[in-house]
Amino acid sequence: MAALFFLAFAFFAVGQASVTRNSAQTAADAAALAAARATRDGAAEAFLAALKAGDLAALGNLLQGSGMSGAGACDAARGYANDNRADLEVCDPVADPLGYSVGVKTQGTVGTSVVDGTENLHAKASATAVVESRCTLSGMERKAVKFTCAGQVVTVDPTANDFRLDLSTFYSVHLSS
Repeated sequence: MAALFFLAFAFFAVGQASVTRNSAQTAADAAALAAARATRDGAAEAFLAALKAGDLAALGNLLQGSGMSGAGACDAARGYANDNRADLEVCDPVADPLGYSVGVKTQGTVGTSVVDGTENLHAKASATAVVESRCTLSGMERKAVKFTCAGQVVTVDPTANDFRLDLSTFYSVHLSS
């Protein structure tokens, strides 16, 4: 009977470790996505200025990732890691496609169990998220800029009264393998 109890507690320890590892991965994924999204959103002012000026060269560069500084990306990653009870240990930019690779360590441990040492064991995880353009430029029509996004023509007139820039139309932010 004692052996069965020990076995049950050992399975419980494995479950605790799995939950802690999953928490670390969730924190890493959220942190990487936050960094990539902050990089994308940081280009909003330059993107809007290029739209208003009809500067197709600048828009083309922005769609290729040029001019996205990533300022604040690691701060955003740190905040999301912390929100998920983890500490950001690594936050490095990646190129082609533009993004961030992060590493986190859980603030909590696996906890006490019948397996020695788990009370001091933290989980670590890493993730990479990227910003990829969804669109290519198709030209100008008066003050409107035409894009082809996922096979559909998107016409953007920054002078329209109801215009609101939504960079998610032009860029995909997603985890990368």
